[in-house]
Amino acid sequence: MKKVLKLNFSLIILAFVFLLNCKSEKRAENYISEINLPENISDFTSRMTEKDTVRITANLTMEYWVRIDELILTKKNNELILQTTIKEDTTFERKFQMRKNTLAELNLKNSNNEFEQHFLTNFRRTKIVSNGDNWIYRIINQKDTLKFYTVGLGDKGGRVRKYYEFMDNYYPNEKEFKPIEVIENEEIE
Repeated sequence: MKKVLKLNFSLIILAFVFLLNCKSEKRAENYISEINLPENISDFTSRMTEKDTVRITANLTMEYWVRIDELILTKKNNELILQTTIKEDTTFERKFQMRKNTLAELNLKNSNNEFEQHFLTNFRRTKIVSNGDNWIYRIINQKDTLKFYTVGLGDKGGRVRKYYEFMDNYYPNEKEFKPIEVIENEEIE
């Protein structure tokens, strides 16, 4: 009797283990993007499907000012959607106590691929040999990553200004993309 119970118990455990190890034939198909960023930099948004996501990181950090903007491009109902998040260290001491500002989603009207033109005109910056930290943009999709580099602090400052102008086209009422005005004092005689 004990042997029968042990045998039944063993068969139940064996059947349970067997059922757990069976793999379902229904697997979700992995989506592979058709976008090749180096080749399609001039029109990648028009090639996007609703399954594609393109992430653009703008590294605006200079000296003790730390700011990273993340732009996420998706498509929904054949409309291009831009979601922008700004992270900035407000201590100016590189403590990385980040203030985070998530801006409203925008439906981009990008009929002439004007969004991509900003990156296309800077595409030569992907060829700059760099030691790492001096990048301005990183564009990522499912299978590619492009990094755009700057050369020196003056070049970085100029690229940050151009980025502000570029983003001001999409967020004209957003103070985050207004450059700081420099007020020059005239000498008083």
